[in-house]
Amino acid sequence: MKKKIMIISRALSHGGAERVATNLATYLSKYYEVLLVVIDGSRNTYGTTVETIDLGLSINNKGFRINWYMKFIREINNIKKERQITHAISFLSESDLVNVLTKKNSKAIISIRNKQSALVKGRIKKIRDKILFSKANSIVTLSEMVKYDLIKNYDVNEDKLKVIYNACNKKAIKDNMSQDIFTEKEKEIFSSSDNIIITAGRLSNQKGQWHLIRSFSKIIEKIPDAKLVILGTGEKELYLRELIRELKLEQSVFLLGYKSNPYPYLNKSKLFVFSSLFEGLGNILLEAMACEIPIISTDCDSGPRELLNPNSDIEDTGNTQNIIYGEYGILTPVFDGVEYKSSEPLTKEEMIYSEAVIKILKNKSLLLNYKKQSMKRGDDFSVDKIVQQWIDLIEY
Repeated sequence: MKKKIMIISRALSHGGAERVATNLATYLSKYYEVLLVVIDGSRNTYGTTVETIDLGLSINNKGFRINWYMKFIREINNIKKERQITHAISFLSESDLVNVLTKKNSKAIISIRNKQSALVKGRIKKIRDKILFSKANSIVTLSEMVKYDLIKNYDVNEDKLKVIYNACNKKAIKDNMSQDIFTEKEKEIFSSSDNIIITAGRLSNQKGQWHLIRSFSKIIEKIPDAKLVILGTGEKELYLRELIRELKLEQSVFLLGYKSNPYPYLNKSKLFVFSSLFEGLGNILLEAMACEIPIISTDCDSGPRELLNPNSDIEDTGNTQNIIYGEYGILTPVFDGVEYKSSEPLTKEEMIYSEAVIKILKNKSLLLNYKKQSMKRGDDFSVDKIVQQWIDLIEY
């Protein structure tokens, strides 16, 4: 019997998990009959090349949640039955829950994208997740640290877990890198300095971009022409803009908003910086590698250590006290996540981060080495290698 795969995604826009789901549907369609189901397809940033069903359930206005979930369950149950789905792969919590509740004659494979114990708080929610994980047929984790978290904090049977990193389509990224999509203002920013530092991600508490901005106030004392470019939108934007203004960094730090194609911006930058307080993996790190750009990241749970210093002990993650010059990138201590005022002195972690940036920008051989290592590491996440791991799981 030919396997029929359903991939359940939250949407077709913005989030990294949604983009991975859309790409996975395309990759697997070469081997299986694939159906992509999205909860809310009202915005289509990523596009799709496979048959797609939009359930039309607003993810921003769920109203009475029980009714919303009952309709979601009913729709997925009907599709699984009508299409004779053999394997359903889901991304993010709403989809995971409904996938497991409707598994019946199909296998439910759920994908955990973040360190669950850091993301989800409360005893009731933890009990809920334990039940959910116990009922899934397989659980794909985005990193070894996420896997370790599920075993340690949710009592998940290790035999049920499989680590599959995100694929990095270097060819597609290379093709998109050359696009001239810069506004006149952006062209002026990128032509004004040889020391462009860049980051990308949702402007949220998890990503901690305010720590970068505070660290940058120290960096420009040593490298006056340095520029910090931040790509993304989110709930912290007003706070970040106010912090930039209060630190008088309006001519040095730029919030350029969300970019569906961030690769030309990465390509024009000298260094990629990552300030997350916690992660599942940090997919943008893979994309930075594909753009052959050196990386400095916090040693947060979880992902950056596995990507940048894979031969080290993952259980040491989060305990870093100083700069670690890893095999493929630089790690620094995790920021404390406190939203400081501009008048407050830099924390120890912010000072160490600024020191790491200054050192690599002033050391051409170090910069070149990490540029080469970044490119080399990116090859480990080729589409062919990662898709084969998904196929092995489906065929198991």
